[in-house]
This record gives sequence, structure tokens and C-alpha cells, in this order.
Amino acid sequence: MKFIKLSLAAVAAFSLFSFTTACDENTMNQMENNRMNNMMNENNMENQSQQKDVPARIGYYMKIKNALVADDFQATRDAAKIMVKNDKEFATMANAIASSSDLVEQRKNFKKLSAAIYKDVNDNEINTTLYWNWCPMAMGGEGANWLSMQEKIQNPYMGQKMPGCGSVKETLKK
Repeated sequence: MKFIKLSLAAVAAFSLFSFTTACDENTMNQMENNRMNNMMNENNMENQSQQKDVPARIGYYMKIKNALVADDFQATRDAAKIMVKNDKEFATMANAIASSSDLVEQRKNFKKLSAAIYKDVNDNEINTTLYWNWCPMAMGGEGANWLSMQEKIQNPYMGQKMPGCGSVKETLKK
């Protein structure tokens, strides 16, 4: 009887650990999505007349990044189309992603967008912490950078094949 109780306790503990570990990744993604949506909503209400809408731009960018992390071609295309519609300054680069024929091409165009957004963030004030990440294996070993709202690496260039590949190179906070 003791063995059965001990076995049941071990199974329950393992199940709880597995559940919390699986939920942790979803919780982190949900928290990042909530931060992006809050940034876009707050800034749209406060600064509708401003031409440069950096927080909204970061939100559009993060939706593209997250879709690439998930290896989701259609979600990447859809997120880029939203950026095309709402961000005239970066519409050309976002359109290159939206009109790409596959994930490889989307990622090549995302590299260009990442460099431009990084420069824009450094030239303007932001009210959040961003991480400038680097993956040496991206682009066939050429390497590539991207921005993230969380310190944990979620690589948009390697996708689900190697989501944790890379490292934080710079923490941006203005």
C-alpha cells in the first residue's frame, strides 16, 4: 500500500512539473504579446498625430518575429501586411516580407528590417526594455541580429529547428 501511495505521489509530482514547464513557454509568449498590444494601444491613443510611432512599430515587428520563431509562413505574411498598412516609414521592408515566397526569403528580408528597426529604436525614445540578439548560424553561417522583448532567446532565423540558438548582445532601454 505504501508503494502505491508513493508511486501515485511521484506521478502527481512529475505531472505537475511537466504541466508548469509546458505552460511556462506559453505564459512567456502571452506576456510578450500583451506587452506589445499595450504598447500599441497606449501609443495610438496618446500620439495619433505623431508620424513616428515607435512603440506601435516595435509591436508590429514583434508579431513578425514571433511568427518566424513559430515557422509560420502565413502568420509572418499577415503580420507584415499589418505593418505595411500601419507604418508608412517601414512599409517597403515589411512589404518585402509580406510578398516573399517562402520562410527563407521572409527571414532574409526580416534581417534587413531588424537592422532598420534597431537603428530607429536607438534614434528614438522607448519606454520598454529590448534585447538585441545575435545568432552566428543564421543565414547559412553569415549570422544575423534581431530585437526581442524578452531576454530568453527565441530565434526567428532558426525557428523551431533551433529556437534557443543565439545570445543577447545588447540591452536597450531609453
